[in-house]
Amino acid sequence: MESVKIAEIIRLASNLSLLAPLSIYFARMRQASREVHIIGLLIIASGLCDVVGFILFSKHQSTVVVFNAYYFILFLLLTWFYYEALFVNTRRFMVWIGLAVYLPSFFLNTVYVQNFSQYQTLMWVITAIIMIMYSIAYFFYSLSTITPTNLFAYSLVWINMGVMIYFCLSLFLFVLGNYVLTKLDPQTSALIWSTHNINNIIKNILFAVGLFTYRRNVASL
Repeated sequence: MESVKIAEIIRLASNLSLLAPLSIYFARMRQASREVHIIGLLIIASGLCDVVGFILFSKHQSTVVVFNAYYFILFLLLTWFYYEALFVNTRRFMVWIGLAVYLPSFFLNTVYVQNFSQYQTLMWVITAIIMIMYSIAYFFYSLSTITPTNLFAYSLVWINMGVMIYFCLSLFLFVLGNYVLTKLDPQTSALIWSTHNINNIIKNILFAVGLFTYRRNVASL
């Protein structure tokens, strides 16, 4: 029972941590660039999925479809974000490679391996790998275009850090996701999945810092 309480506290903290970047986005949305609006859409989508998931969970209904829908939306919005904000000219080929890998994989996985009514953990792993590639590429790109003394003054650097840390820390959990979510008892599963919620808190904090430091004249690098 103690493990259940810990898992529930962490889950609630993860949900509430979304309020920080969400409130900052709403406060600055009139001056926001397209890149920031995409992150705003991602934050809103995350909040809506949390609400729907909580309602289904409270009614003892499956939240599988909500999980799958969230990671599909997450991939599309972050891909759009990186295309608009981080990769210019020839660097945008990275985004096309990501799409060329993800879309056929999503179709084949949904049809032959894990349909949409199952946890599509394979797609979560593929999404994590692609996003790690995007974020690492931008990391090196930012080092070549931004002076080290000004690096953390750019909001997109913080947002990119949030993406990188979240997926790097969550990748191993995604690999074990099917076992954790379907084979273990609910208490143990919830406790292990709490590590994902902690990663989500870190991501939301870094997104909030990025949105808080946003300045239109220096954001798009």
